[in-house]
Amino acid sequence: MVALCSNICITKHLIWKEKREEIIKGWQSIPMNYRLNRNISYILPIIDLIKMKEKIQIAKMRAVLLYIMQSFPHGVEFIKLFKILYFAQQDHLLKYGKVLIEDSFKALKHGPVPTYIYKTLQIAERMQLEGNFDEFLINIKVHDKKVYTSATPNMDYISGSNRRCLDDAIAQYKDITSDMLHDSAWEEVMTYIPDAPQKNCITIIDIARAGKATKEMVDYIREKQIVKNALS
Repeated sequence: MVALCSNICITKHLIWKEKREEIIKGWQSIPMNYRLNRNISYILPIIDLIKMKEKIQIAKMRAVLLYIMQSFPHGVEFIKLFKILYFAQQDHLLKYGKVLIEDSFKALKHGPVPTYIYKTLQIAERMQLEGNFDEFLINIKVHDKKVYTSATPNMDYISGSNRRCLDDAIAQYKDITSDMLHDSAWEEVMTYIPDAPQKNCITIIDIARAGKATKEMVDYIREKQIVKNALS
């Protein structure tokens, strides 16, 4: 009887050991940032929320791009388009403490460029759709670094504050040559880019400081970013 009980205990232990190893392997296959969710059933809803958020952000970027393009029925050069986006982003940060579009800017030879929008327009110019950019590029054409479209923006994505900053940037820079835009957009922000391997990345703090944001506004923007990063 004692031997029987001992065998049963050993068998249960082996079964538990195998099950435990299986659970650990499955757990280790999950990305580290998701392991914080002790209940694995939370993972798929979180992924869906992230995808939904990204989709809304991309739709907003397309709406902003098309809004600017309405002022350029005969097309607009990359450089001028990107500078209008940059200055509208900066103005929005200075006035409201938050970004106009959720696109990171990086420093290139001819000035700051919005990373995602720049990549999509490069793809459009090659006429080789990659990834999930086809929806963003509907009715948008690119030729010789110049963007053309007859599409209209979805104004549901553009708030009153967005419009004010975009209208101001368009009015101020629409008729200025790309060369003149290069100096004003480029030199002011380069001062705030750290000497690091990723020095071509321009943070929203860099953009705000380049626009002469007050210390209080910079601190406010930084606090919002800390909260945003903690929740993401």
